[in-house]
Amino acid sequence: MTEQDTNTIGGHCGTKPKKFAIGIAPLGTVSIGVVPMGVICIGVVPMGVVSIGVVAMGVINLSVVGMGLLAVGVNTMGIWTAGPMSMGLVQLGKGDSDQKSHHHGHASHSVEGNDPRFMAYPTRKEAEAQAQAQGCEGAHAMGDFWMPCAEHSNNDQ
Repeated sequence: MTEQDTNTIGGHCGTKPKKFAIGIAPLGTVSIGVVPMGVICIGVVPMGVVSIGVVAMGVINLSVVGMGLLAVGVNTMGIWTAGPMSMGLVQLGKGDSDQKSHHHGHASHSVEGNDPRFMAYPTRKEAEAQAQAQGCEGAHAMGDFWMPCAEHSNNDQ
């Protein structure tokens, strides 16, 4: 192959994109593969404008773990995010109280997942106010957050 041929034959990283590409690292307008790159990408680690996969990076993505302007999945980061462990400026599908507090993972929680015994707050004052509402006193630190009551609740009642 000549140098010109490698620049015009597409389908993988370092070449001109195809309209539709499939493979290990396919490059195309629509790409499907292990590490697909392009406009619409579907795969294990897709990188595109619209990415669908396990670990996705793109402007808009749907994935288990994702990063993008709009990220929907289990663990996501971006401007607009949705998911149980999403970190974004705007968390879609959550009310004001959900965005203000952090859920401390625990096997037992209410149907809505907002059992106040397992909520962590950004300030000690907020946690102490919640403690009074729960009938206990004080607050305790949990990482960078504060949780209601002087001691961590261990019961599932």
